[in-house]
Amino acid sequence: MTNPPDRPTHPNWRDLANWPTRRAILEYTSATATLVTLGLVGKSVAAQDDAEVGADDTDEDDGETTTDDSDEDATGTATDDLPTYSNWLPADEAQALEFVAVDWETLTEYASDELEDAQPDDDIPAAFEADPMIAPVSEGALSAYLFVGLDLAQFGLGRLLDDDEAFDSTVSTLLQTSDTYVVLGEIDPAEIDERLTAEPAAEFISQLEQTDEIDGYEVYTPVEDTAGTAIAVGGDALVVVDDEAVDAPAVLESTIGAAGGTADRAVDGSESVAWALETAGGGDVVVGQLGAPADSAATADDGDQLVDFAYPALEGAETIVSSLTIEDAETSTGSFAAVIDDPDETALTDVLGASGTDQSVDVDENRVTATAMWHEADVAVAREL
Repeated sequence: MTNPPDRPTHPNWRDLANWPTRRAILEYTSATATLVTLGLVGKSVAAQDDAEVGADDTDEDDGETTTDDSDEDATGTATDDLPTYSNWLPADEAQALEFVAVDWETLTEYASDELEDAQPDDDIPAAFEADPMIAPVSEGALSAYLFVGLDLAQFGLGRLLDDDEAFDSTVSTLLQTSDTYVVLGEIDPAEIDERLTAEPAAEFISQLEQTDEIDGYEVYTPVEDTAGTAIAVGGDALVVVDDEAVDAPAVLESTIGAAGGTADRAVDGSESVAWALETAGGGDVVVGQLGAPADSAATADDGDQLVDFAYPALEGAETIVSSLTIEDAETSTGSFAAVIDDPDETALTDVLGASGTDQSVDVDENRVTATAMWHEADVAVAREL
């Protein structure tokens, strides 16, 4: 991936005018957002050839992937239950909750090259840009990936996702919300402690110190006081808050409390949220907006909006969840669920899954569901148009 311009060596690099925000980086690479999807819906011919070498072993248990006979989804959650990551989504009545969830083990196998090699001048098929089941998922996956390389680099954790033995800790799932970034996996707390508390190797790296504990998670804050920054470290997760506009300790408490069952979760008080997550939340990359209309002031005027569902057909949707699941080296399926006041079935059918095949859109009162499938051959044709 092209490096962002003019990285300054400065202790407060995020505050400098010439340092782009994460949103600016996403806009800079906006033309590459669907590269993530291209990696999800079909790899390059060469990559497919490599995958086919081991195709005969697909049904064998290698300890890393699930078999076709499994009753669990790619995150290890029973398919008729809420996805595991939803435990980490706390209730927040004050604002809409936006999230991106990535099964990193699957995504890195199928789309890591696309993420690493993304270029700002790559063309995107117009049909993908216009499809609410494609563009938001693509942009969400890219946002989650960039957060590690950009935001976590200042804490010495920028190579956490690299497959080069830089860390003994391993990552299984990434969960990003407007306030937090959660890394789920097998975390080595001592290793992370060493990285966070080490003397900075560069001027833009912040040194942290352990200052608190929340439900078994050690909490680290900057040695040089920085409002809105705190990291909680446990054996199964890292929880990162890095936003001066929020109360970092309070956000950590609500997030960790939700995961542990001692604080309210987003699904607890909303039948619509629970239904949408159960219906469409079990994919390899999932994005969602829970709790406020898609065109409301709570989302439309937010310059750092995490998930963008600003499509005319989705106007007024109070809850939206959309996901993509990799079926094999050539095929992916999409699932969509939304609660929309007075939905227009014709308008929804024109856009939901319209860039794929086997499209299905169903409207039941205010509940909308959709599914579609994408094949490598279809992607190749779309890229040529």
